[in-house]
Amino acid sequence: MATLNLFHVTDTLIRLLEFNVQALFLRQGVVNPVTVTAMPPERVGAATDRINLHLYHVMEDAHYKNLTPPGTGGAAISRQPVALSLFYILTAHHEINDVYDAQNQQHLFSLAIKTMHDHSLIDDNLAISPDGGVAQNVMHADLQGNDNHFEISPRPLTPEESMSFWTAEQTSTTRLSAYYEVRTIFIEPEEPAGASGRVYDLGLFVAPISAPVLVNASALSDFTPPVESGLPPQVLETSPARAVLNPASAPAVNRINLKGSALTGDGQPGASQIVLRTPAWRDLAVPVQDVEIDSSLNPGWNVEITATAAQFDLQGALQATIAGVPTALEVTPGIYAVSVRNTRRQQTESGTLRETTSESNQIAFSSGAHITQVVAGGPGRLVVEVTNSFDMTAAGLQVQLLIDGEIYDEANVFANAPADAGLFVRQAGQLEFHPLFNPATAATHPLRLIINGAESQPFWFTTP
Repeated sequence: MATLNLFHVTDTLIRLLEFNVQALFLRQGVVNPVTVTAMPPERVGAATDRINLHLYHVMEDAHYKNLTPPGTGGAAISRQPVALSLFYILTAHHEINDVYDAQNQQHLFSLAIKTMHDHSLIDDNLAISPDGGVAQNVMHADLQGNDNHFEISPRPLTPEESMSFWTAEQTSTTRLSAYYEVRTIFIEPEEPAGASGRVYDLGLFVAPISAPVLVNASALSDFTPPVESGLPPQVLETSPARAVLNPASAPAVNRINLKGSALTGDGQPGASQIVLRTPAWRDLAVPVQDVEIDSSLNPGWNVEITATAAQFDLQGALQATIAGVPTALEVTPGIYAVSVRNTRRQQTESGTLRETTSESNQIAFSSGAHITQVVAGGPGRLVVEVTNSFDMTAAGLQVQLLIDGEIYDEANVFANAPADAGLFVRQAGQLEFHPLFNPATAATHPLRLIINGAESQPFWFTTP
């Protein structure tokens, strides 16, 4: 695992606790949203249904210090990743009106400990459904796609050692807590300036070949701030890339821009291909692990590849040949991984044409829905309209709607009753919701739409 942000590891552990504790509650017949935070435990204060996982210590793992760094160029130590073990303290908090609730606090604590025990190894394949729906990946998006994994081990502190920890922090009674070590985390090293050549045809020829490398994926995001801000429409670059499905937009908010090196292979036609992966395609009746974007089948994707950069425009469908059958793969909101696959053709001294394939590292990006407007709907309801480039009603989509910071729940139909407040229904190209606020009151409301883990562009709407 290589990262420049330790919070990506902490966020992965937070997602693990949120998803699995809610799933354990559901197994007990209880729908109980749980909040997981990462602050120092003494700063949590009065809270309900709160689990806190705080990173309090980091230590270098000496086991990896003597590894030979790859490539050449610069100081050798800079090309060697820093190997770390992270140390966390786990606490549970549940108070109502400043009254300490031991029963619910210890229940939360039990489920949190079970979660850390049952999922002591986290990798790209770990996915949990917190609500009985589609399972969600636990690993942070920026850590996915590189065969990353890390282990969770409990720290066997004695009661006296635990008391010493809390004595250093505060003067109150020792809090119920558990301690964990997470290993091994690698801080991203410097890229080598050069590399030795590889032998592809032993005894016939040696060819120095640089494998393709991706270092960055970016996209544009356009949005209109609320009128109260006094700001004009904004266009910002996002990296990691957060594109939205709005084909033919200006600016091209559906365009993914890649930067890297050695992306063109041998320079012959078809020598370089952009490859996409997404969990949604792996769940099809005929699972699709990865797809090359064939420009001849997908001219609207505007694929361009040079030695140091590449780009493509997301569309609602990707035409491909799967197991010999022409197939249109739907491009829905979600998390994707992109890489570049190169093919080199070389003739040996014996006249044999040898073909070698190399693929770059994978970089994750999100593809969100594009919100166009919020309009009036049925009685007392409003409608969020999105660019209709995918099937909003598809069963495989996990949709989250938040307005004014409030989470709305999905329903199949409205009952036209007061109980509809806080519910939304999916329809073709739109979501209809019954607001928790009075739509006749003049106000500006922030809206977040998250589908399969990918968020739309920032959006505000006004009422009435």
